[in-house]
Amino acid sequence: MSDPIDIKTKKILQNPKENKFDRALILESLEENIVENWSIWSKFQQEWCGRAFRTFRDYDKYLVLIYLIRQIFEKLALKFQYSSLEDFYSREEIIIEKINLIQISNELNIPKETIRRKINEFQSEGILKRTGKKIILSKSILSLQKPVESINSLSRFIEKESNIIFKDHNQKWFGDPLKFDQIKESIEKYFSVIWLRFFKLQIPFLIRHRDLFRDLETWNVWGVVAVHHQAALMKMRKNSIIQHDINPKMYYKNVLEFKPSHGINASSIADITNIPRATIIRKLKWLIKNGLIKKTKMAEYFISSKGKKNKIIQENMTLNQSLVVEFLTDVLDIMKNSELKI
Repeated sequence: MSDPIDIKTKKILQNPKENKFDRALILESLEENIVENWSIWSKFQQEWCGRAFRTFRDYDKYLVLIYLIRQIFEKLALKFQYSSLEDFYSREEIIIEKINLIQISNELNIPKETIRRKINEFQSEGILKRTGKKIILSKSILSLQKPVESINSLSRFIEKESNIIFKDHNQKWFGDPLKFDQIKESIEKYFSVIWLRFFKLQIPFLIRHRDLFRDLETWNVWGVVAVHHQAALMKMRKNSIIQHDINPKMYYKNVLEFKPSHGINASSIADITNIPRATIIRKLKWLIKNGLIKKTKMAEYFISSKGKKNKIIQENMTLNQSLVVEFLTDVLDIMKNSELKI
């Protein structure tokens, strides 16, 4: 995206001259550093999910909220306009025109009655109002959802990925890596532009995993065990204890083949996810039953290769890698090549 902007109207103007990064080169860089890349992405997701659950204690409810906010960003984009972080969250209320529960249900793959219940909960909490097909978000929900920590987390993620690309290609086409402060400034200034792209990546990502694991709480519990397993693999490779090649196309299979010396216990999973320990135990039992994790006599948990769903997990990881590269290419173009660059 390399369209210039009118500072007074905050309109994005058309510009036929574009200088874009080659998506294939970015994919090549990240696949060359696949263990580090997935560790960075997994850590980002773990932080994001922990904050999301802490905010509402209900992933589906949070998913409905960010879907509604994405609708606002899409309307701005259709008008070739943008909003900064400060402008967006200083509003008293935001009106979403012509949206119905069936539309939300279809896009999020959540039953209509569940959507209705979540919307009613929002209304009873004074977070939003419904008048016909119109939804009005109040300032209280905007303040609650304001992604200050998430902007920091996403900025760190983009900075680390930028460094991987820079080191791999020796700045021949990429130029200097982006620094944290530059990235954060860009996100805050062109908030709706960047965050729309993030939500277009994040919302389908969450839906895929919710559908596979029944609910996002179970996926998050499995994810903590998988991240711990992966971190042990990365540490061993960094210390040159193991040196065998990792196939980017079969990354999850390669991780499953690695056997860490220590797993993670239920209390640690509860601390990381903010999910109550009793819920953690229930989710762990389901994951064990489905062969996705295993438990040792020391009450430590590891990911397991026995589950039939592992094939789908591998397919999802391959798809996720492609979509993350798409997101990074787009965002890096905005920050380094477009008229919106800092």
